[in-house]
Amino acid sequence: MLTYLIKANVVLVVLFGFYQLISAGDTFFKWRRLSLLTIYVLSLLLPTIDLSVLVNETAPLGNILPHMAYNLPEVMVKPTRDAFDWQQLAVWLYAGVALALLLRVFWQVVMVCRLAQRSERATLHGMEVCLLTGDYSPFSFFRWIFVNPVNKTPSQVKQILTHEQTHVAQWHSVDALLSQLFVAAFWFNPVAWLMRLQVRNNLEYLADRSVISGGTDKKAYQYHLLAVAYRTNVATITNNFNVLPLKKRIKMMNKQTSNPLARFKYLLFVPLAIALMAMNSTTIRANVQKKVVKTTKATKKTSANDKVYEVCEQMPTFPGGDAALMKYLSENVKYPALAIKAQEQGRVVVSFTVERDGAISDVKVARSVTPSLDAEAVRVVKAMPKWTPGKQGGQLVRVRYNVPVSFKLN
Repeated sequence: MLTYLIKANVVLVVLFGFYQLISAGDTFFKWRRLSLLTIYVLSLLLPTIDLSVLVNETAPLGNILPHMAYNLPEVMVKPTRDAFDWQQLAVWLYAGVALALLLRVFWQVVMVCRLAQRSERATLHGMEVCLLTGDYSPFSFFRWIFVNPVNKTPSQVKQILTHEQTHVAQWHSVDALLSQLFVAAFWFNPVAWLMRLQVRNNLEYLADRSVISGGTDKKAYQYHLLAVAYRTNVATITNNFNVLPLKKRIKMMNKQTSNPLARFKYLLFVPLAIALMAMNSTTIRANVQKKVVKTTKATKKTSANDKVYEVCEQMPTFPGGDAALMKYLSENVKYPALAIKAQEQGRVVVSFTVERDGAISDVKVARSVTPSLDAEAVRVVKAMPKWTPGKQGGQLVRVRYNVPVSFKLN
């Protein structure tokens, strides 16, 4: 879970940074909307595309290390719990804040639904609306439009309804709600909050354009917005008529329309997404290359004059036998704290040679999982005491072994 969150947030930061770079100053509000929604989707999906898991976890040991060395019994390692689990505290803190923000969103939805049920209905300019009482800003939520027509001219009411009907017709509440949910899930990432602001502002740009393109006088509409700028909003999940900052909205209304050909710059999101997906799967190629190189080196060693046996007449033995070896490994291999924090687990295979004098040499990772897990397994193998060496034809010989070490979080 932690690894997924880290990857998702990295994708979110990279894609949003790219969005900020290419969208600055243009008036392609529909393309902006599509890009922001795409960033949300890719942030959730790209971290799940990691084919290296298939290589590391499901490939049989015999397929990865064919005829390389004698395989010792597998050692299982699980994390030991400290008196105070800081990782668990961090998980509870994250979950607690996320839950509080989710409950806030849920409560706002309930409030709006209750307001819709209680409100008196009326038809204004051919649209059914829910009538507000009090000094609240007009707003919409999915198919509902809320407005207080008191003290407003027919022209102002029409502007409001045109604005809110754009939100309704284009389902802008989906974007607003999604941005709120992302803030709840990624509350610790400032980019999630910045994206929510971008989403809300862009929705207002779309609605403002609809009002202006419908024939409403631009200056009269802008003065209307200023008049209701500081009215109270019912909820942050709704599309409010007076969303701030008005200065940016007015600037966008007065901005010259961007060159239509420039919109194709948004297609650059495609190669960027492909690059991020490739980066997420580079461990596959790295692991495969390491295995190929190590297999080649092992093959060359067996053909050298100083032969390394895979099996010999009298195999080397650990002091005290196999039971003592398993005890040594299980007592000395510790689950790295960094690996626990990153939720890393898997089976590391360490290859080593028992020399003629029983010393351990040429310790290598034959099957990699992550750097921290690999390093821990190698550390313990290197620290093993001398073995009783192996013999072939009455002569002391060098013998190669593999020891699989499985790190399991549960």
